[in-house]
Amino acid sequence: MSCAIQVEGYQRLGDSLAAMKGDSSNAIPFVVRLLENPASPVALPGMIDLYRHDCLHLLLGRGFSLHDEAFVVGFTMGNDLRTKALHLAIFKFCSLRLYPRPYRFDRSHLPSFDEGLALGRKARLRNINRFDFRSCEHQPLCLLRERLGIG
Repeated sequence: MSCAIQVEGYQRLGDSLAAMKGDSSNAIPFVVRLLENPASPVALPGMIDLYRHDCLHLLLGRGFSLHDEAFVVGFTMGNDLRTKALHLAIFKFCSLRLYPRPYRFDRSHLPSFDEGLALGRKARLRNINRFDFRSCEHQPLCLLRERLGIG
């Protein structure tokens, strides 16, 4: 996992993405892609492609620590209207037991996941995992946060 990137609210989404040093899609382990990638037939609600996931890291002001990853995944699952308690239980079990290191969570990461989940449920725009961020790359992060109801 890479280090966090510092961004200011006035920076444009596209410029911030260009400076970001997240993991490539090839580096993401199979079990993570199985549960979190929209191309997977068994992906959980909140499934999101890597581009949108990186956009959310920036909009939520989160880096790439496991606490940050837990928060972002919690946000996307909480924001998806289809997420049920069973989905949350499946994700927590898999992230604690099946995800390989350095992607595996431990119990200390679950409060971050739950905080993200709660924020995702409060966001004005729902199902943000399907939002067209490419059309907004020219916009400052602060305006996008306001538009999406997450900041």
